Amino acid sequence: MPRVSVLLPVKNAKPFLEECLQSIQQQTFTDWECCILDDGSSDGSAAIAQHYINSDARFHRVEPTGEGLIAANRTLLAAGTGEFVTRMDADDIMPKDKLQKLVYVLESAPPKTIVTGRVQFFPEENCGTGTRFYENWLNERCDNNDHWQHIWRECVIPSPCWMMRTAELREAECFENAVYPEDYDMAFRLFEQGFSVVSAQGICHHWRQHASRYSINSENYGAAAFMQIKWNYWKKMFVKSHAPLIILGTLDKGKLLKKMVETDGFEVHWLSHKAHIAGNVIDNKMIVHYCDYPFSVGDKVISTLSSVDDHIEIYKHLKNIGVTVFCFC
Repeated sequence: MPRVSVLLPVKNAKPFLEECLQSIQQQTFTDWECCILDDGSSDGSAAIAQHYINSDARFHRVEPTGEGLIAANRTLLAAGTGEFVTRMDADDIMPKDKLQKLVYVLESAPPKTIVTGRVQFFPEENCGTGTRFYENWLNERCDNNDHWQHIWRECVIPSPCWMMRTAELREAECFENAVYPEDYDMAFRLFEQGFSVVSAQGICHHWRQHASRYSINSENYGAAAFMQIKWNYWKKMFVKSHAPLIILGTLDKGKLLKKMVETDGFEVHWLSHKAHIAGNVIDNKMIVHYCDYPFSVGDKVISTLSSVDDHIEIYKHLKNIGVTVFCFC
């Protein structure tokens, strides 16, 4: 039985798959298996994968049992035989010591631990300001080991850069009845079940940005999908009654959340941090300036204000009057 199972779903990744498989094969940690599931590629990816399967016994072919990434993850996890498990994307590259770093941390970690590490997006010409902002934000979480404190903002566990004990991942049922974005759903499930996050040292994953990447082109990873999953988990974890929900922010994300909340039958109190917006009616709702709202100690506010802008003074004010802020941004 190998120590680590690498789960690798593949779908039309021919331009990048060779480099990806080489990076797995050249790992300094050698006690691994790579389970490859080709989800109906039409570009020759299957032939590239088969070459590695034929020439290196650590690569295995796994037959699909459904369509899509969630079904692929579920099938791959069932096929893996390693004590530890990790995911890999077919268009990315592993640093040579990635598995070694993650195993080193996990083997001495307590039960219910997920190990992650710093990431680096490439190539430079495809990495805009937003990509670098997310990269820096993710790596800051690793440096501070404060992942769960920021889970409502964005997915804090990079989908191709984590490692867990296989038995614990199966028991957590992260790939059972999962929804898209599946990596964010997995992070919330682990958070909800009391897992800890520990970071390995250094860069553990090279994350390729390119125009045809699935997460860029699919509605499964659009703003509405991310907002819906945040609202679903927040509602499950914090909503105890049909008291009004307080939303701060009136731009696109605020409108998205308001619609979801009202669709579920909740009343919305809608706030803005801009004085000139207060008193206006947007989507049939009067806007109130946050300084004029009659807060009570213990109130919860969901902020949809942009995380790029500095709103620290607003959040300090709300905290000082006994209000808890959840940043959905």
